[in-house]
Amino acid sequence: MGKILRVDLSAGQSTDLNLPEEPLLRKYWGGQLMAEYILIHELPLNVDPFDPGNVIVGTTGPITGTGFTPGGTKICFVYLSPATRYTLGRGAASGYFAIALKAAGYDGLIITGAAREPVYLYAGEDKVELRDASHVWGKGTRATEDLLRAEVGHPDARIGCIGPAGENLVRAAMLVNDYNHTAAHGLGAVMGSKKLKAIVAWGTKRPRVFDKAALIDAGLRWKKALDPRKTTVKKRQTSVGHGEDWGAITKLNWRSTIITDEARGLDQNRVVLRPCFQCPRMCPWDVKIGEGRHQGKIGHFNAGSEWMDTFYNLGFKGNDVLYLSERINDLGIECSHYACGAGLAFEAWEKGVLGPDRTGGLTLEWGNLEAAETLLERCARREGWLGNLLADGPKELALALGGEALNWVVHTKGGTPAQHEWRPLLSQMLRELVASGGMKPQGAGGREPPPDLAYREKWGPLDPAMPDGWTQSHLLTEQFRQACGLMGGCWFALNDKMPDGLRSMVDALNATTGWDVSLDEMLDTGHRAIILQSLFGTQRGWIAEHDWRDVGPRFLEPIPDGKYKGFTIAKWLPDLIYEYYRRSGRHEKSGRPYMDTLTRLGLEEFREWSQLD
Repeated sequence: MGKILRVDLSAGQSTDLNLPEEPLLRKYWGGQLMAEYILIHELPLNVDPFDPGNVIVGTTGPITGTGFTPGGTKICFVYLSPATRYTLGRGAASGYFAIALKAAGYDGLIITGAAREPVYLYAGEDKVELRDASHVWGKGTRATEDLLRAEVGHPDARIGCIGPAGENLVRAAMLVNDYNHTAAHGLGAVMGSKKLKAIVAWGTKRPRVFDKAALIDAGLRWKKALDPRKTTVKKRQTSVGHGEDWGAITKLNWRSTIITDEARGLDQNRVVLRPCFQCPRMCPWDVKIGEGRHQGKIGHFNAGSEWMDTFYNLGFKGNDVLYLSERINDLGIECSHYACGAGLAFEAWEKGVLGPDRTGGLTLEWGNLEAAETLLERCARREGWLGNLLADGPKELALALGGEALNWVVHTKGGTPAQHEWRPLLSQMLRELVASGGMKPQGAGGREPPPDLAYREKWGPLDPAMPDGWTQSHLLTEQFRQACGLMGGCWFALNDKMPDGLRSMVDALNATTGWDVSLDEMLDTGHRAIILQSLFGTQRGWIAEHDWRDVGPRFLEPIPDGKYKGFTIAKWLPDLIYEYYRRSGRHEKSGRPYMDTLTRLGLEEFREWSQLD
């Protein structure tokens, strides 16, 4: 254990590297922070995301794979985003893949160069090899996983792979692992540009633990705090997804929010919960559709449910949504990338801006299953005028359509927000706007601070209809959610609203490592990840002004209907974004960190990129 595997695809060689020394580990932990620290030192400034010079860095965290905590499953990959072309791309995988990589003896990966022909990386405790992948090139993620697991001869090997979307450089293509999990936001596209079809991990080693008894105790406390958030089969048979929590979903290209009978027929399905490694929350699930034209079809899904809103956004309901969601996962397309692009195309058809001459004869009517499925395939393979533009992204399609279509698009800096109807929620909208555009955002705080932080946070409850206090709530949540990921945890398995929800998490980290991290230090470490994330963009031309200027207009429109009709964050922009950057120790318009921020966080080596005035 305690190694990073460096792979040069151009040379066809790999090297084992030692983990950094203890002082650096204590500062950067793992996950996104350690990975982005390495990436900033590895990646040239003037490189295209699809150039062989782009680098993929993936690191686990200290608690990944111990088996004694909920959610200790994460590996986080970072790279130059293909969606935005100039900010950090981030894809984080749960399930079992990271556990298998650690069991092979590796805490992380650095992947450079590009292969001449399709390959897959076998990272096992017995050997490391680059192997021919020509026989699985062109196949979907499900078939690829099955074939490679059989080929390596280890039934418990874990596979992260790309589908046709990654091979054809769809800019938001995903890595798909363990059937039910994805590392989205362009990782699959960068792998495709490198002709890396898959990573196969296998081993039997176990992570080192400093104090097993203390870790077991912390893990049990963490589990107790998580208990109220456990998923059930009944929920998967009745729920329209995450938007149900606040009563709004994305429909008809973000032009309606009202929940009606979108869950129809789901109660007829057979659902099996598929937990991540040693996690009691039971988020992922499999389905066998029990009614209608897709009866008997199988689907494999993760926790987020963005893929449900993806197809509500195109006019679908019930098991049509699950059927298409399985198709998009097999092709390996990030769901919000497709939802916002295809939603724009369907609206342009409705309004006479887009005709059959540019759809390849498809009739883009809301709820047209044949059209939506065919368009998925064309997007994944960059076929035709429309398929090629959908592969590039909704912003590119809007520019090609021109005119009024420029006002109908949803995007953030060329990337896309997580596909939920966030517009009624100030903190979630702030989170989506200030994120890199090439990653799943962190943050989005609640009306009151977590009980474990009451000793330092004296605010709340906040008014959800007014902006006061929401930047503080968001930043605090961004800090501790980042910290959860850096230690190797999944923040879907974090319940900060319960007493001991955060303290048990930090105690689990300390019991694993032998450190004495406090809650305050935990927040500072999360803050380091936030600063390096934006600093990566600063180096390549990003400024904070882009967060509110380079946004698809539809995302900032007043909500069109339902109980939130007329509400919009736009009336408080850019002030909320300026306040967020000031509060986090960065210049409100450039986004650059002040020197005293870098000094407080121990990041003085990056002073070249600080705000000097």
